[in-house]
Amino acid sequence: MSTCDSLPYQSKHPQQSAEDFLNGSIGLFSAEEALSDGIILVDVRTAEEFAKGSIPEALSRPLFDNMERAEIGTIYKQIGRDAAVDKGLKIVEPRLQHFLNSLLDLKSHQLVIYCARGGMRSASVVRLLQHHGFRAAQMQGGYKSFRQYVLQQLEKPMPSFIVLHGQTGVGKTLLLNKLPDHIDLEGLAGHRSSLFGAINKTPRSQKNFEGLLVQKLRTLPEALPLFVEGESRKVGQVFLPYSLANAMKSGMLVLLSASMNTRISRIVEEYQICDEQSIRQVDSILISLRVSLGKLKVDQLRLWLKKEEIEKIVHMLLVDYYDPLYMHSMSSYQYVLELSAEDLNFAAVELIHFRNEVIKSH
Repeated sequence: MSTCDSLPYQSKHPQQSAEDFLNGSIGLFSAEEALSDGIILVDVRTAEEFAKGSIPEALSRPLFDNMERAEIGTIYKQIGRDAAVDKGLKIVEPRLQHFLNSLLDLKSHQLVIYCARGGMRSASVVRLLQHHGFRAAQMQGGYKSFRQYVLQQLEKPMPSFIVLHGQTGVGKTLLLNKLPDHIDLEGLAGHRSSLFGAINKTPRSQKNFEGLLVQKLRTLPEALPLFVEGESRKVGQVFLPYSLANAMKSGMLVLLSASMNTRISRIVEEYQICDEQSIRQVDSILISLRVSLGKLKVDQLRLWLKKEEIEKIVHMLLVDYYDPLYMHSMSSYQYVLELSAEDLNFAAVELIHFRNEVIKSH
């Protein structure tokens, strides 16, 4: 038993002990089997554990909070298993009905329950649900086994890629989402991969990013080139797996272009700097640019921000900050195709045609 794995149990029969309830076989799913269509995953770890890393689309139904989990773990280490089980029972018993009610709408579905390591925390929930007529099974090895599965998948060779490059605001992500068989890395990361990229976004943890990436790769063809946006190794606060970064580096590079006016309008539309919180975030980032841009330019940018003249801010940042950075970092790249992104629908048609020609040639 791991220190996190005490059990929810409420005996309707006085002669039936918690130990009796824990014994006996339950259905087991491997991590890969648990990801099959039609299965609903239920995570019974704490909310804090869930936030650090979870399985995509899993439901969070924590049995304990972090303090309760720590208390049970301490009892387990200092006194023993039975005392930890008893403490877990006392904490959980008043919540059992609410827990069951929260899953009633899913009673006809196959539920797979997991905790940290596939211990008593999830096993006891499976038995409780089975006792109440649910189709429930345990994920063998818990979240730890899912992480092992994810890391194994990310070590495998990646598909080939058609990689979209272009200056900030050219519309790479907008275009990407008009294309079949694509991976939106910024969408998976919850970050636009720029200095201002977290504004009005919720950046994801490394573990959640990797889980979503593997889930996405499972849905895509392995034999065809996939579309992806060119990124550095780091997207916001997460890092691309080496296998993916290397596959993108050796992919077919496409250079997109658009006019300054188009780029400005797309950025303004995307970032939506129109509320107090986002304005404060932008102002804080602008202040951090004093070394790069100088005090005079930053003061001018902050003045425009107060006046909500966002287009002027975007124009200066593109000309004086982003475009020089882009030209420096991309100067050695060689492109197999250069394409206007003024009309995104037309550009999407051209890219699909290009991929079809690539497939024919192979």
